Amino acid sequence: MTVEEAVRTLGKCIQADPRYQQYQQAKQNNDADTALQEQIGAFNMKRMSYQRKMDEDPEENAEALQTLEKELDALYTEILKNPNMVAFQEAKDKMDSMTKQIDAIITLCLQGEDPDTCHPDLSQCSGDCSACGGCH
Repeated sequence: MTVEEAVRTLGKCIQADPRYQQYQQAKQNNDADTALQEQIGAFNMKRMSYQRKMDEDPEENAEALQTLEKELDALYTEILKNPNMVAFQEAKDKMDSMTKQIDAIITLCLQGEDPDTCHPDLSQCSGDCSACGGCH
């Protein structure tokens, strides 16, 4: 088996994994939730308004910027409370964890570790590779 064939097999295994399937379903649920999509659209429009005010003159627009910040925070909080967004974030966290583990195993193998026995310790992983040299 070539490396490319092995990677394609890995891709098939990932797509068969329940974490991947839950992630895909959560994405579909988010996309189908019109209320959530409207909230996300409103958030993006407010964010663009905020950016325009920042580009114009932040000092002159301080009061408007403060109002927009509060509105952005409120919209963001509402978006994060949406049950579909909660499920999506949980599924995404599981996928991210799986991805980190896969990346760490591949990195260990590239460093000469035994592919059958190497086991990455992700318990101390902060996501900042400068601390340890990188596992992902």
